[in-house]
Amino acid sequence: MSDAGGSIGAAVAVPVVIAVIVYIIVVYSFIMVKEREAVIIERLGSFSSMLQPGINFIIPFIDRPKKYNWRYYVTDNLGNPNLIKRSSYRISNQNEVIDFPKQMVISRDNAQLQLDAVLSWKIVNQRQMIYSTVNLPQMLSKVLQAQLRNVAGSLDVDQIIEEASTLNVLTSMMDNETMRWGVKVLFVKVQRVDALSLSNVLAQKKNADLKNKEIVIQARATKQTLVIESEGKRDSMIKEAEGAAQEMISKAQGQATAIINAANAEARSVKEVARALAADGENPAQYLVALRYLDVLKQIMAMPRTKLEILPPAVAQLRAAELLGLNTAAVGPAK
Repeated sequence: MSDAGGSIGAAVAVPVVIAVIVYIIVVYSFIMVKEREAVIIERLGSFSSMLQPGINFIIPFIDRPKKYNWRYYVTDNLGNPNLIKRSSYRISNQNEVIDFPKQMVISRDNAQLQLDAVLSWKIVNQRQMIYSTVNLPQMLSKVLQAQLRNVAGSLDVDQIIEEASTLNVLTSMMDNETMRWGVKVLFVKVQRVDALSLSNVLAQKKNADLKNKEIVIQARATKQTLVIESEGKRDSMIKEAEGAAQEMISKAQGQATAIINAANAEARSVKEVARALAADGENPAQYLVALRYLDVLKQIMAMPRTKLEILPPAVAQLRAAELLGLNTAAVGPAK
């Protein structure tokens, strides 16, 4: 009876053991790799292959996935550091972002600051990463801390606070360091700069700078207004001068035209008189000289404080000799 029971127990146990062994073989023989993931396979402790997305077959107990263990701190929404632990054999090929805790730095002018930086990175060589690093996020954190201190130590506190873009050089500096780990740094951004005890002083300085800028802007606006007004006055004066000059030119042209017209009229009149006198046998030249003599005599008589004496020729000669201081004068016969 006991032999029969033992036979039945053995008959039941053997299939169970075989089923367990088959299950273990099946479970450890196939690995499902998702898209944008990779798995490093070691065979007897050395690198064998890297599995690609899809269903992959490995030799149980001989091949095994290479695992990694990460421990690092990140900052939550309240600014508190939290410890993150990750242990897996699946390596992500996606972009990852880590918000590291604030780092204390000292500027070139010996001011203490806290910088809150965020780093984005991507694994581009999974094999190099898995065999070159032990705790990748922690290593990135330490390198970032060192680079932050180096860059901040070469800048003044004003440059760090007002020109945070000067810290963008951290991206290339970090990328140069991490490429030998098979990791590419996509960007390093400083989210916040905490000036600690200098906050009030910097706030006052900022207000003073804003007031100075406001004064400068107002001065420039006033200057611009004065310039515009001056240009307007200058243009107005130029226009007035141009108008006056044009008016003078027009008057001069009008006077010249009038003179020309008068001269032409006089010339025509002289021609008509000369033609009439020539027809009567008179000398036109004597007539014109007589007319000019009368015009000049009229002008002389119109002059103020002018005394005019009309004398016969003989008397005129004696009067002229008397005015010249002569005692005698030859008087010719009157014609």
